Amino acid sequence: MGSRPIPHRALLAALTLAAALLQAVPATAAACGSEDPPVITNATVTPSSLPWEGGTIRVEADVTEPGCGVQVQLEISSSDGGFYPSEMGATEETVNDNPRTYRSEFGAPANYSESPVYYQVTIRATDVEGGGAEDFPGETEVAGAPPFDEPPAISNAAVKPLRVGSSGGRVTISADITDNRGVANAWAAVMLPDETIKDVTLSPVSSTHFEGFFKAPANSGTSPQKYSVVVYAEDESALRDFEEAGTFTVSPLTGLLNAWTTEGSYFGKVALGTTATRTVVVHNNGGPKTQPIAASITTSGAPFSIRWATDGKYDFTLAPGETIGFTVDFVPTSRGFVTGSAIVSRLDAAQPNVSVSLSGVGVP
Repeated sequence: MGSRPIPHRALLAALTLAAALLQAVPATAAACGSEDPPVITNATVTPSSLPWEGGTIRVEADVTEPGCGVQVQLEISSSDGGFYPSEMGATEETVNDNPRTYRSEFGAPANYSESPVYYQVTIRATDVEGGGAEDFPGETEVAGAPPFDEPPAISNAAVKPLRVGSSGGRVTISADITDNRGVANAWAAVMLPDETIKDVTLSPVSSTHFEGFFKAPANSGTSPQKYSVVVYAEDESALRDFEEAGTFTVSPLTGLLNAWTTEGSYFGKVALGTTATRTVVVHNNGGPKTQPIAASITTSGAPFSIRWATDGKYDFTLAPGETIGFTVDFVPTSRGFVTGSAIVSRLDAAQPNVSVSLSGVGVP
């Protein structure tokens, strides 16, 4: 039994229905040629690190578009809670290519905290068909700000004694030094008379006080030798400061001073309000190649005094081998036995003070 022919009207209706179905199907795979999602390749983020002042972060990626169109989104998240979304655009040189290169730049702000901040990068590509791709090319570190620091604070830099005898001797160099993070090194630069420099280490004797010692050499010349001292300090960040400590002098070669009384140190019994005298002699025993000695003489106080003294003291200079005499007055103001002394002090401190004992009795 043969097949029956399809009526003309029925055939027309079937063709119309088929055309309508074709129009109802979205023009996706048929028009674009593929239903595959986009593909992200060669994604990079540069640089990998920035200084604390911040800078520009550059993000780049190649995106293949099998479908009809794609949108590329950039998301940057910072470790301190920031979130910065944006859209990446195709570069002009690849706008007609497939894959296209997409590029974007982000200005990372300065980081004022001491800890670094990290900027993580995410790239998302989405086509019109709902397909998508995601890539994480890396992150950029913005360094932490350098900690606040300042150079060490130096105060009260000093040297003792200010004058040393001709044979030389030890000089103490000291200073108070503080720093907000810690003192790493402290030293003194001693400039010698020939202008060479010798460094002297200063060690802490307390949390803030530092001391060191310099052995001044003997002075065999005929004039004083002067040394200048500068104190330096350096902290753990290598920041440095200095303060001048002053100068000290090594005296030229001199003799020694001797002193005594010519009539004995006892003034005897002296009526109240009257005056008894004795002579104190000072002698410079230096040889012909030594220098004169500058000195002064005073007494321990009333009722003993140096005649012709100014403010209780008489200044003088003795040449080598020279002797000088001073009149000492005893004026008792009360009854009884009294003791005192005449004191000779050298300006160059090259020897201890020379003391001559004095005594007397005040009577009605």
